[in-house]
Amino acid sequence: MQTIVLFLSILLCGCANENEQIYEKKSKKTFANVVQDAEFAITENNFRITNRLHIGKAIKERGNIDFPQNEVILFCNLTIAEKMLMIEPRYINYCPYKVTITDSNEYITVATRLLPLETDNSKMSTVFKTINKTLRSVVEYAASEDPFILDKI
Repeated sequence: MQTIVLFLSILLCGCANENEQIYEKKSKKTFANVVQDAEFAITENNFRITNRLHIGKAIKERGNIDFPQNEVILFCNLTIAEKMLMIEPRYINYCPYKVTITDSNEYITVATRLLPLETDNSKMSTVFKTINKTLRSVVEYAASEDPFILDKI
C-alpha cells in the first residue's frame, strides 16, 4: 500500500511540474479574433511568425467534421535565438516558441508552454525569464477584451 501511495505521489508531483509550464487564459471572443490578436501581440513584441499549424482544420479534412478549431502559431526572434546559441547551444531546442488556440464551443483557450526558469546556466535563466514574460503577455492580450493591455503588461 505504501508503495502505491509513494508511486502516486511521485506521479502527481511530475504532473504538477508539467502543468506549471503551461500558461493559459480563456476568452469569450471569437476564434478568429483570438488568432488575430495573438498574431498582433507576437509581432508587437518583435517576434516573427515562422509557421502556423491548422490542426483542427486538418483533422476536419480527414473526416471528423465536428472537430473543434485548433491553431498553433510558431514564432521566433533571431536576436534572442543568437543570444541563446552564444550562451548555450542546446537551449535552442526551446525555439521556436508557440501559442495554441483551441475552441471548446463555450470559450476559446489561448496557451503557451513557459520555459524553465531553473537551468544550470544563470545567464540562460535570465533570458528565459524575459521570454516567459513576453509569452504571458501574448496569451493575455489574445484572450483579453482590452485592446490596451499590452501597454499594461
